[in-house]
Amino acid sequence: MAPPATTARAERDKKVKTVLAFAATLANRFNASSDTSLADDLEKQARALPLQASSTVTAKREELDRLGTELWNLSTRLRRNEPQTNGRSKEDATQRSRAICLLRVFSFLLLDSAGGQATKGRERKTCIRLIKVALKAAKVCIESNELGSATKVLERAADYQEALSKGVVVDEAEEVEVGDRLRVEYFAIRTTLAWRQDRMDTAEHMFTKCKQMTQSLTPATAENLADLFYDMGKTFLAKRKYEVAVRWLERAYDVLGEQDVELLSSEAGELRLSIMQSIAQAYMKIGDAEVRSKAWHLVQLMEADYEEKMAVSLLKLELLTTESAIDADQIYAVLHRMIRSVMLNEKNFKTIMHHIHKLKDHSSHTSCKLIDELIELRLFRDEKEAWVEKAVITRVWISCTTHVAEDTLDQLQELFDSVTRNMKGPFSAQATHAAQTLLWKKVDETYSQEQYTATEAWCRICLHTLFEKAGDVNKSKIARKMILCALARHDPAAAREFFSKMSDTGRDDRITRYLMYKVGLHSGDLDFVAECLDLVCRQSSKDATLPYACALDAQNSGNRRAAIEALNKIVDKYDHAAPTDVHYPALVRLTAKLLMAELVKDGALDAEILEQLCKDFEGACRKAKESRQRPRNETRDQFNVAEFEWFSKNTYNLSVKYCAEMQPQNLVRLLNVCIEFIKLLKENGQSECDGDLSLRLMFCHFIATCAFTTLARAEDNVQDYLQYYLQARKHGKEFRSTASENVDKLGESAQADIIAKHFQVVKLELEAALKLERWDEIDDLFDECWKFKNPEHYETLADLVLVIHSCVVKAHLDAKYQNKVLLVLQKIINMTWRQTNNDIVKLSRWIRCLYQLALTFDENISLKCVDQATQIASARQGERNHYPATELEWLATTTFNHAVDYYIQENDEKCQEWAEKALTLAQWAEDDGALKDLLVDKFSGLTWED
Repeated sequence: MAPPATTARAERDKKVKTVLAFAATLANRFNASSDTSLADDLEKQARALPLQASSTVTAKREELDRLGTELWNLSTRLRRNEPQTNGRSKEDATQRSRAICLLRVFSFLLLDSAGGQATKGRERKTCIRLIKVALKAAKVCIESNELGSATKVLERAADYQEALSKGVVVDEAEEVEVGDRLRVEYFAIRTTLAWRQDRMDTAEHMFTKCKQMTQSLTPATAENLADLFYDMGKTFLAKRKYEVAVRWLERAYDVLGEQDVELLSSEAGELRLSIMQSIAQAYMKIGDAEVRSKAWHLVQLMEADYEEKMAVSLLKLELLTTESAIDADQIYAVLHRMIRSVMLNEKNFKTIMHHIHKLKDHSSHTSCKLIDELIELRLFRDEKEAWVEKAVITRVWISCTTHVAEDTLDQLQELFDSVTRNMKGPFSAQATHAAQTLLWKKVDETYSQEQYTATEAWCRICLHTLFEKAGDVNKSKIARKMILCALARHDPAAAREFFSKMSDTGRDDRITRYLMYKVGLHSGDLDFVAECLDLVCRQSSKDATLPYACALDAQNSGNRRAAIEALNKIVDKYDHAAPTDVHYPALVRLTAKLLMAELVKDGALDAEILEQLCKDFEGACRKAKESRQRPRNETRDQFNVAEFEWFSKNTYNLSVKYCAEMQPQNLVRLLNVCIEFIKLLKENGQSECDGDLSLRLMFCHFIATCAFTTLARAEDNVQDYLQYYLQARKHGKEFRSTASENVDKLGESAQADIIAKHFQVVKLELEAALKLERWDEIDDLFDECWKFKNPEHYETLADLVLVIHSCVVKAHLDAKYQNKVLLVLQKIINMTWRQTNNDIVKLSRWIRCLYQLALTFDENISLKCVDQATQIASARQGERNHYPATELEWLATTTFNHAVDYYIQENDEKCQEWAEKALTLAQWAEDDGALKDLLVDKFSGLTWED
């Protein structure tokens, strides 16, 4: 068994070989594209270092030193080139950075192993060389957050620091100075490590070591130390550990303050400024009065040394804005200086605007003044149009959201004019929209407060040439608001002026025209009103809101004609098919009421108004009937029983009231509408509960029959008048049918009226049948004459019968038609004779007519006429109302002459029959027998053959 010493030496030899072998592969491994285990392998190998002093290590000292130096240089190159490495993932890049950091640690430990573990006999140059490498390695570890590796490196560096602390007489002064500087740096890095490890007691201890060696600080070392303390202070400041932050920041400030300014680098001034700024911020955060006074003192120092530095101004602003009482004038002074002095870039511009925003809450006037200065002094000069837009928008925002001074509008006008002069063109569309949105809020605000003059002024600002890219829609919207203001001020001329300045598209917009419609109503310009209404309706294809509003405005203004025109436009526009948002029956009712109020003018009916009434009522009727044919829907629900009743009653009342003045064409149109609505009411079961409905229907048919007959009589065109007579027959039949069903349900006076109208209707139907040459229908109509006894109308019937008879004869119809007519006339005579208080004069005339008509057609009828006349004459003999002498004389002599005619024809039998009839009648003549004697004398002169 080998002795223990031999075994230990073999292990040491093996370890050295392993380290050297590993070190020899590192260059190639770092050159490889990827080596995921590299960092872990380095960390593992570093744990075994440094190598303990031994003869093996001593033998390999040069090789260790060479490899350590080569790897250190490699790490330096890799570290320098690392930021340029592309194409790696974030994870790969992190691993490689860690590997490079650990490579530095490994290379240092190789150099440390080569230098040996004992420091007593070392040369100062070797110690200086190794501590430099150690400090650089430790810094990289701390930056890479490899705090364990940094600790190990600094533990080895502690030996070199201690060796350097012991001076030797023969040493040169320069090496001593370098050694002391490195020792200070060592303690500084130890302070950093302790801070990063959150071991502040150790950090304080190391700071004490540093402080003890301040006489050894070079300007460069002092800057590094101050930078370290500044970083520590900033970190504590961010963590809100303000007292600790102040301590380290003051130490940083003191370290720099102890150096000759002229010997410091150019960056030292910026570092000092940053330190002072952070100290002041920490003071402000602590907040008590004493500390704030320190902050102000620091700011004053910075102003003296760095007056033009923006950071100083910002710090002062921060102090000013956190005071209990805000001094707007001081803030203005600081910002004014910044505006004039700082270099404008995007960040600085935003910073200035941010502080102006904050100042707005305390003094909007001062904020506006600063923005104006910024625009005038800097932005115009630098030609930063995008920034000009942002600044102007901010200016507008402040003016519109804070207390408005009396001259605010003038200020904005002046600013916009200045911007227009100094910019190459108008604002961009986006900036224009932002500015006008803010201004529009002011427009709405003043308008809601009824400050119409102010509203107009704000609108004019909105229309400034600076906002040329606002677009026609927005410009029109603003102009319409100005028109609204003019309307509210009762100034139609101003409204027309605003309107005239709009674009063609804006002027023809339906909302614009609606407003101008109202203007026209106020000014009484009815032609302009009609023009606007026409455009409103043409552009309201699916929405009747604006046309309907026009009608309401016209009605409210007292201009019925304009209201009527508007409502008619609505009805015409939708062809009696209104949009769902309009209650169509109500629309027509309103229109009809207005039309009826204007119907009579100067004591006469207005034909145009009447025509429109008919048109509207017919449209409503058509719509109502269509609604009944569909499933239940909104339109059907609108036309309910109450609507049917309203339209029925109003068309009826209108027809009855003006039937004498109205043209028959319009009258029958209204009557037809009324009839159709009554039918709709009956379909809804209203006939049983409303006794007036049937009576109204009968009157409608009666008047319609009369009207169509009047139209027929006045018409020259054959086809037209035949159509009129057909309509007369149609309505006559409807009247008779309804009368038959309801006459018994009526009161006595109503019954009498209906019976009288029934007789009139039959007579008109007879006339129609005669003109239509419907001879077969005349019989039925004659039968209708006797349905209700009404002798008061027999005279006209008799006259009509005589006319019919003449037409029958002219038409050469079958004898049965002529016989029927004569029988009707005979019946009239008989029924008239049976009535009391009959008119004997009329009766005698009808008998004469019948006698004459029948004489050549049927002598028996003529003989019956003579018998009836004889009966009547005998019955009225001696009475005041006796048979008319001339009629009796004519009838007797004519009958006798007819007997003579038979005598000449040698028809003795007929001659005697007719002569006897004549003599019998003549005896009742109240002429003391003169007529009888004459006829007897003439009859006796006749000779008869046996």
